[in-house]
Amino acid sequence: MLDIIPGLLLLVAVIFIFLIVALNKMLYKPLLGFMDERERSIQEDMEKAKANSSNVSHLEEEAAKILKDAKSQAFKIREEAVNEVKEEIAKKIEEKRAALEKSYEAFVAELESEKEELRSKLTSKLPEFQNSLKAKLSQI
Repeated sequence: MLDIIPGLLLLVAVIFIFLIVALNKMLYKPLLGFMDERERSIQEDMEKAKANSSNVSHLEEEAAKILKDAKSQAFKIREEAVNEVKEEIAKKIEEKRAALEKSYEAFVAELESEKEELRSKLTSKLPEFQNSLKAKLSQI
């Protein structure tokens, strides 16, 4: 029934070995080489990505430092402006206070002179008032 033919068996074995050698040279070695090259390329890209991420973190730290410096400078500028405005306001208040003090002193001096003038008028007319008062009292 089943006959094994040694020549045919030998021919199949030679063809099988030839196919293994041919496939190894034409398919498996280039495919494995391509896969190795791709793995190496991926590894290099990963290393570059790590280097870039460390560079990015360094740049983020530098940006944060620049922002912090800018905020502190803005705060200083704001404080200086506020202090200048406060000084100007204090000067204006002092000038206004001095002007009001002068006008108050002038007003007090004017009042004093009016008081003296009124007193002198009243003292000059005092005898008249006394006579008119005596006349009124005598009528009562």
